[in-house]
Amino acid sequence: MKMKILYLIREDFNEIVSLAYYELVQELKSKGHEITVANLSGKFLDFPCIKINQFKFIDYPFGFVNRFFFGKAVSEQVNPKKFDLVLSSMAETLFFLSKWNILKTAVIHDNFFERAKFTPWFGKQFKLALKVDSFFQEKAMKKADGLIFLNKNELNRMKNKTKAKCIVIHNGVNPQNFFSEEKEINKIKSKYPKKIVLFLARIELQKNPLLFVKAAEKLQKENAVFLIGGKGPMEKKLIKLIKEKNLLNTKFLGWIKGKEKNALINSCEIYVLPSFFEPVSVSTLEAMACKKPVIVSDVGGLKEIVDDFVGIKFESNNSEDLAEKIKFLLDNPKKAQELGLNGFKKIKSEFLWENIAEKYINFFGELLNERK
Repeated sequence: MKMKILYLIREDFNEIVSLAYYELVQELKSKGHEITVANLSGKFLDFPCIKINQFKFIDYPFGFVNRFFFGKAVSEQVNPKKFDLVLSSMAETLFFLSKWNILKTAVIHDNFFERAKFTPWFGKQFKLALKVDSFFQEKAMKKADGLIFLNKNELNRMKNKTKAKCIVIHNGVNPQNFFSEEKEINKIKSKYPKKIVLFLARIELQKNPLLFVKAAEKLQKENAVFLIGGKGPMEKKLIKLIKEKNLLNTKFLGWIKGKEKNALINSCEIYVLPSFFEPVSVSTLEAMACKKPVIVSDVGGLKEIVDDFVGIKFESNNSEDLAEKIKFLLDNPKKAQELGLNGFKKIKSEFLWENIAEKYINFFGELLNERK
């Protein structure tokens, strides 16, 4: 059955959205469904778009206000009769859509409850704001007909707080998007002739980049260089720590994208993600798609993605344990290669976007049939 889907995506102020959004809509379209995107920019690849005009507050600490205002603006500016269902990238937008007589679904990309646990009471992001975020997210979830969670832990925590039909669907990856030519890989390796240990994520508290630096400090005698790619609110603090410790083995590269990003992932020996919490990590899937062994903290969706067959988990926020796990793979290249190959096999069997999109379609089909 061909479906007409309205996809609600509220970008940040730089109009940046997750790569996952792009991959999903393209797969849904390739399977014959009609996708219309509603967002702030009015642009999204070559898809039909509805530009939403919305009053904006500063995202921190007023993110939940912006998400609510986006939903309110959508309710006023979009005709729901043109669509079979709405898929929102955040539950809060559904709060003002309760009068729409179409199927309402949302993906729970963020867990404000978990994020608040490690967030300080004062700062650009602070605990009270996240607790408010969590409260309103739960209220909005009650307006949904269907909810998609990114890992089992979050579904189990939230399923009793909503009457919506719930399911776990992980994010995916397309390995062909991360091919890198040999000359590009050699360029990286000639610039960094030692073994590359890579952190590639947003430079923010959730991703715990300072722990990566602390592990690098403990491994200064190893034949390895620790590269950090990304951008975010903790950049200055990260750079300051590297300078204070005089870590010659650690380099901050800033924002990396496109061919350079692909070459960097394909050049590394080990990919590390030390997050405090993680619904699901696209960057970890990308590393696995490049046949790289991954070391991740034992939290959230990372525990579901990374088993002992494809990578190594370490105790969250324990720099000593992380350093030991990194050293083990540096000292055992055959084991590292084995984990990388196994990770690629797991991507092919479980995490291709083609298969992920099929799970969305089946879920939508079940919901629509239940409404008949």
